[in-house]
Amino acid sequence: MPRQIVAPTWAESSIWQFQEPGDENMATPQFQHLFTPFTVGSVTVRNRIVVPGHATLFMPADGLPTERMLHYWLAKARGGVGLIMTHVHNVMPHHTGAPPVALQTDAIVPAYRKVVDALHDEGVKFFLQLNHVGGEGNSRMFGGVVLAPSAVRSTRANFLPTAQETPHEMEIKDIDEVVEAFRQAASKAREAGFDGVEIQGEVSFMLAQFMSPARNHRQDSYGGSLDNRLRFAREVIAAVRGGIGSDRVVGMRISGDEYFEGGLTLDDTILIVPRLEATGQLDFIHVGAGPGAASHIPPSYRKAGSFVYLTEAIRKVTDLALICSQRVNDPLRAESVLASGAADLVSMNRAIMTDPEMPTKAREGRLEEIRHCIACNECIARGRIGMPIACTMNAELGREQQMAIEKTDTPRHVLVVGGGPAGLEAARVASLRGHRVTLYEKGDTLGGQPLIASQAPGREELDEVRRYYTYQMGLQEVDVHLNTEATSETIEQEAPDAVVIATGSRAILSELTADDVPVVDVRTILSGEADIEPGQRVVLQAEDHHMQGLTAADFLVEKGCEVQVLTEAVYAGSQIETGTLETLYQRLLTKGVTFTPLTTIKLIDGRTVVTENTISKAEARIQGVDMIVASYGNEASDELYREVKSDADSTSTTPALYLIGDASAPRRLMDAILDGARVGRIL
Repeated sequence: MPRQIVAPTWAESSIWQFQEPGDENMATPQFQHLFTPFTVGSVTVRNRIVVPGHATLFMPADGLPTERMLHYWLAKARGGVGLIMTHVHNVMPHHTGAPPVALQTDAIVPAYRKVVDALHDEGVKFFLQLNHVGGEGNSRMFGGVVLAPSAVRSTRANFLPTAQETPHEMEIKDIDEVVEAFRQAASKAREAGFDGVEIQGEVSFMLAQFMSPARNHRQDSYGGSLDNRLRFAREVIAAVRGGIGSDRVVGMRISGDEYFEGGLTLDDTILIVPRLEATGQLDFIHVGAGPGAASHIPPSYRKAGSFVYLTEAIRKVTDLALICSQRVNDPLRAESVLASGAADLVSMNRAIMTDPEMPTKAREGRLEEIRHCIACNECIARGRIGMPIACTMNAELGREQQMAIEKTDTPRHVLVVGGGPAGLEAARVASLRGHRVTLYEKGDTLGGQPLIASQAPGREELDEVRRYYTYQMGLQEVDVHLNTEATSETIEQEAPDAVVIATGSRAILSELTADDVPVVDVRTILSGEADIEPGQRVVLQAEDHHMQGLTAADFLVEKGCEVQVLTEAVYAGSQIETGTLETLYQRLLTKGVTFTPLTTIKLIDGRTVVTENTISKAEARIQGVDMIVASYGNEASDELYREVKSDADSTSTTPALYLIGDASAPRRLMDAILDGARVGRIL
């Protein structure tokens, strides 16, 4: 009988006790609101969970929905959500900041009719999101000029490289053309069978640009006073209603607060929403935040639920249905928002991306089985560089057709060496397929590197890797051996049919030497093994180009250290997603961390660090240094694999051998889990 391990609970609360599942459209003892139907305008959704519009980059050049997109949406529908919104559709493809979408062609009607029918068969409602990016566009993508209410550069230009152009101030004919494009797009949505449309008026796209005094400097009837700045929005709303008809739903997404100097504040939004409601043509308001990615797609440094106050305030001034968004990342939090009366529905994008079955699991009381979003923002990071989105924790996202888990016809004994993310995912999938799985981990806890990384401030949610997989090992009856380092002799004794080596990586050690100052790596810092005292002066060389060096700096400054970050690059953390990078730099600079780019440590003389500029070769000195932290990334710990592989080459009776995760090549958490997911499916 496989030995069970004790799985940690996700929340120490009596409300996590199991409840018998009831009808999918009714309250449960735990969820009095989340799984009850709600009527928005002319449409009743089966529950209060919304998948908001978000870019996937799964579309081809013509912008029409593909089988990949269909199965992406179907996974969410079958997982139990109530309402799905499409990715943003730009109403004028020649003025876009993303791949064009064929809203002006008749081809969109039959293409989307197939999708609408498939989703309706699953009991979910489907809305189309309409947009014009305005001054956030990029002329290099479409070969024209960027249009905006005024010739004002994007407020996101510093952290969003595609939005760095000065746009052309729209003439009245341009405004009329855009309004008509919204009407035509809404008409196509009706023909295709959509239940409703959402107008994108958030994150500094065109409608928000007209509303915001920071972006709208016009002197005509579309600028100046608040009512004038809302004129364009009212015209678009009327056009959309005219195009889609009175028997479908029309709503608008807005920013509760733009969070930048001169932009719209919550006080402004409280004045705006009643004016939009007064048009009599809106059914709901979807409350977002920002225009910046740090608030629009909040990273883990923004506490879950920290933007709910925006919806709460707007609730007091409108009778329209309200959707609350921004880091409502688990069903209990969503229930709390609904129970408070702050909102009627909750937008749970990344939560559903991470686990499309979250609604069903929650309704059935299987809360511990839910795989939670860790807000790493690797999903949007890929999108920002033109790659299709993916999810760190959910390797199936966007690969729903190819990566369905199927039972094996030939169950085997699989031995996994290493209890980090790659090995754990391989063990989980292999067990689900029907294999007997044994896992060896030399430490006393499962989880691997995320265990260490989760010790940094704002990165605590990385502990979800440990929690989720520890629970899954117990649920799937994987035979787990902790505090046991597997060797070639162990493998021989277990006599498995297949061996998966997932032994991870180790920090690349610095070649720097010092007699009077300790030189340590990031893992030593975050694991608590280094002697850290308040007031220490620390020099940190950040050459990993991602999170390691900067999170170590955050950890050290929280301990009271004085931290100076050096990097040979133009700036440290160049591969970090822009919203996370912006937030992290705000944290570090506010706490007094200093940055010196294009600089490396040349030598250490006592407690003096001599640095060299990588371009000019100019030297400088940092005196009174107490510690040096070297963040040079990782190297594979593949010794066991090489030993076993060498033995395998000399005999024909050895088990199948697989090398995955950082042991194969040190990469990111997403890559490790994907490696495990793939090997688990081919065993």
